[in-house]
Amino acid sequence: MTWLAGAGDVEALLRVRGGLGEQVEALRTGAAAAAPGRTAALIAARAAQMISGVGSLEPFGALSAAEQLVVEITDRFLFDAHAIDDSLFAGLGEHYTPAEQVGLLFHLALAAGFTRMSRVFDATEEDR
Repeated sequence: MTWLAGAGDVEALLRVRGGLGEQVEALRTGAAAAAPGRTAALIAARAAQMISGVGSLEPFGALSAAEQLVVEITDRFLFDAHAIDDSLFAGLGEHYTPAEQVGLLFHLALAAGFTRMSRVFDATEEDR
């Protein structure tokens, strides 16, 4: 990206707005930490794959039933949030506590938003 202060990655893009980078990084780090197990990395990888066409879930190997459900919810969140229904939440409840579900969905919202922002600005993003 050359049109906005030459920022070519998300961190450079956030520096355009002063202290915003540190605040956003703290929020993203906290959200990722609140997502259980490797779900934060799985969500970030799936969002990048579906929005930007980069990456793969292959490095994760075989996914557990819980992780497969997280991928399904990620897909629906990205493309048709109205398709996330009670049965999906019931499935999440079989694997994750309510606090873990909130952490997972909060991380999903941030990952989807920042992946889209990166795509709009054609900026790269470090693996999260």
